[in-house]
Amino acid sequence: MIESYKKNLFIEFSGWFIKLADFADRAEDAYSLPKIELVLHTGNIIRGCIIGYDRTRQEKLLMVMGIPDSNPKSEITLIPESQVAAVTFMDADETLRVLEPDSVVSSLELKRTAKKVEEDLEKSTASKINLNLDTENYPEENRKLILETIKFLPSIFESLTEDELGKKAVVESIENIKISIAEADSIVLNNKELHIKTSSGYKFPHKEKERIKREIESVL
Repeated sequence: MIESYKKNLFIEFSGWFIKLADFADRAEDAYSLPKIELVLHTGNIIRGCIIGYDRTRQEKLLMVMGIPDSNPKSEITLIPESQVAAVTFMDADETLRVLEPDSVVSSLELKRTAKKVEEDLEKSTASKINLNLDTENYPEENRKLILETIKFLPSIFESLTEDELGKKAVVESIENIKISIAEADSIVLNNKELHIKTSSGYKFPHKEKERIKREIESVL
């Protein structure tokens, strides 16, 4: 269990704030939200559930809702991220179960998904596009990120090829798609190979999907 904590909980504060806020957006009720304790540099302690994280401000803000089962009244606290000195997971096992239900992705699962994605891409583009994945050599902690990235591709390419102009651009420009882990996100098109480099760390799925689509459009 200690190794699981090290592997899945050892994430920088901002990564957890994004992860928890994104989960809150999808949660059906407040009672399923992971409960945490924030220790501030002032020494104050805030207990509750993160329901929002605003990164657009110069002073990034957290929105924390008081723990629902301990206070019948709605209690919302706004906290500057820079004020957080420590984060305590009030039930670490439950947090892992809720947020990381499929934390381990096998090489076989990656291969099966890649094959299905290639079939879906062929349906939307009416041409063969190969996925070049180093399935045997991706570190275990990166497989889930690769899996999530390739799952975006069918709907992205369906959108890109919704008219004849887009379909022509894709068919003439892309024969292979390579996915790799890098220090920074980028997309490069060279010799009909679309190289999608994705950085590790949690990302909002819908925003990541839009980013990939936008950057593919920019290189076509």
